[in-house]
Formats: sequence, C-alpha cells, structure tokens
Amino acid sequence: MPWGSFFITSVFLILNFLFLDFPAAKIIFYAAIIYLIANYIYYRFVISSISIERGNKEYFLFSGITENSIILVKNSFFLPIHGLLINDQSDLNISIRQVYSFLVSLKGKEKKEISYSICGKKRGLYLIGPTTIKFTDISGIFSFEMEVNTKRDIIVFPNIYKFYELPYKSQQPQGAFKNKLPIYEDVSLIKGLKEYQPGDELKRINWKISARQNKILVNTYQYSVSLDSLVILNLHEHDYDFKEKHYYIETGIDIATSLIYYLQQRKQNYGFIVNARSKEDEIINFPLGSGDSHLINIVSQLSIIEPSKNINFSENLKELKNLKWGVSIYIITPELKEENIQYLIEINKKGHPINIFNFGPRINREIDLNKVGLYRYFLEIESGIIKMLEL
Repeated sequence: MPWGSFFITSVFLILNFLFLDFPAAKIIFYAAIIYLIANYIYYRFVISSISIERGNKEYFLFSGITENSIILVKNSFFLPIHGLLINDQSDLNISIRQVYSFLVSLKGKEKKEISYSICGKKRGLYLIGPTTIKFTDISGIFSFEMEVNTKRDIIVFPNIYKFYELPYKSQQPQGAFKNKLPIYEDVSLIKGLKEYQPGDELKRINWKISARQNKILVNTYQYSVSLDSLVILNLHEHDYDFKEKHYYIETGIDIATSLIYYLQQRKQNYGFIVNARSKEDEIINFPLGSGDSHLINIVSQLSIIEPSKNINFSENLKELKNLKWGVSIYIITPELKEENIQYLIEINKKGHPINIFNFGPRINREIDLNKVGLYRYFLEIESGIIKMLEL
C-alpha cells in the first residue's frame, strides 16, 4: 500500500479544511474521506472474499497426452471485483512456461474457472503451484498480494505401448484368456452374436441389435476364470552398463508398465516386484491384486523410481520363496546371469511357468532355455508396438 502518497494527500486536504473557508473545498474534503473509507472497506472485503483452489479431479498424466490444469476462483462478496491478477507456477517438464498469468474480473458471488495446458513429456513427479493473487483498488491506494498454497504433485506415467497376445504357458485356468469351460463365461467379455435357439436365456437377448436385424439375436461370451501373474523388473544399474544406458532403463520401465496394463485390461490378478531406488535402494513388492487402484499404485511407483545401485536382480528372485502354486512369472531384464537361470529352473519345477523378456544390445542368442522349460523372448518397441521374437 503506498502510504506515502496517502499521507501527503491527507495532510493537504486537512490543511485546506482548517485554513481555507471554502465550502467547495469542504465538500471535496468530505467526499475524499468517504471515497477513501469506502475503498478501504471494499479492499478489506475483497481480501476476505476471494478463494482459490485446484479444480482437477486427478493429478496424473499419461506421457504424451495433453490435459488442462484447472484453477477455480470464487468471489463470495455480493459486489463485483473489477480485476485480479492471478499467477500460477508450473514445471517446465510439463508445460511451456514456468508462470501462467491471468487477469480475472468477477461478478458478485461468481465462481470462474481458468486453465492452461500441461503435457507429460517424461515420466516423473512434478510440482505445480503455489498461486499468487494481486489486487489494487480503483484509487490505487489500497492493494494486496497473497500466496495461496495450491501446490500439487503431478505424476507423469511411463509410456504404455500395445502388447499383442502374449505367449502364455500356465498350470492354472486362464482368466480373460480363452478357456473352454462354459461354467466360467464372463458376461463382461462379449464374443459375438448368434440367433436365438430354444433353451437360450432371455437375459442374453440383445434387444437393440435384434430390432435392427428383425430377428432375435443373443450375446455369446468368452469363457474365463482367474489367473495370477507376477511381473518382475530388473533395474540393477550395473546390468544396464552399456551404450544408451538411460534409453534402455526407460525401455524396461515402459515394457513393465505396458505388460501390467495388458494384464489389467484382461481382468487378471497380478503382482509386481522391482529392485529400484525411490528414497533409497529397496525391493518394491506389490502383492497379487487387481482393479484400477491396484494398477494406479503400481504405475505411480514406476513413474518415480530410479535404478538401484546396490541391490542386484538375484534379490528380486528371493521374493519368490512363498509364491503360491501356479502363478505365471514374467521377467523383464536386459540379461540373465547363469546363477539366475539355475534358480529359475528350480522355481519352474515348483509349478510356475516362466517367460523371460530380454531387451537391449546384450542378447545371448546361443542359450536355448526352452530345453529346460523356460521361455525367452527378445522385445523391442517400434511404432508404438512391442514386438516379440522367440529366442
């Protein structure tokens, strides 16, 4: 607030009032006093009446997808507010500017939404906010600037690529994968239509399509029961000690994310194990589960982890000791050491089908693991699709 200007103006008006007996001067003096008081009251009401908050329901982004960062500004005062300057801070990793500015006017009791675009360029955890509000009254004498704590963490997920039909060997009945036991039909997985026959259940009739085709058609469903899968990602930094190290670390994380998403889409139970660094080096183990929240928890963790410097891949495999019978294991790693292969052979003998997904420049094509019951594939990402070559 420019108190110097206010003081000089006040002194000038008071001196005129005391020493000059001009009615016009007194009218001006009284008017100025009323004007200043009214502006001050208005200024105080604006301070107490303005509220600001984030308007997004979710605070995560898929890589490469543009979303809006929404800010809600509310005036709870019955009088309009002629102008607010709102500055919101963002991160250059998810937006093209570090600060976004908006000049906003509000009617009495009005709530307004302002927004700007953010886009996930690289997986990770980023911060938006805080937000500052600046206001100056019409006279220019009373003003304020306040900072509102609108800080929010924005998680950018890894890339998710198309995973076509996976090679699958299992001791268990298969979940959303095809199975010929009619008792396990899944009514959420429509396979096709057929003409109604005596004995078909009435609830299977697809009335909309039947009306268009002028004949009674019933839905047919795929057969499914539950399937348990465990995805294991090797993020030991030493195992990526080759050219374009960072690229292949990100590739491994993208493959793991895509595989987990693939299993989720097919209504499977799945778990996840990785040796990585979050706040410190650790084995991160998500038990078997399913559903959107399970998916978000795992993918959020994949968004922020970094390679482990001290925990090697063998430590991941030790987590398999108490694994229940029949769980399918998917291993994602740039390479496998001989001691790991021997351990996996023993795990396979206990009733766990094992698929090994290799990627990167160090692929030993001379080792034939099919002979010992392990299935190995070379994976590469091309044009948004994960391509697989059996080794």
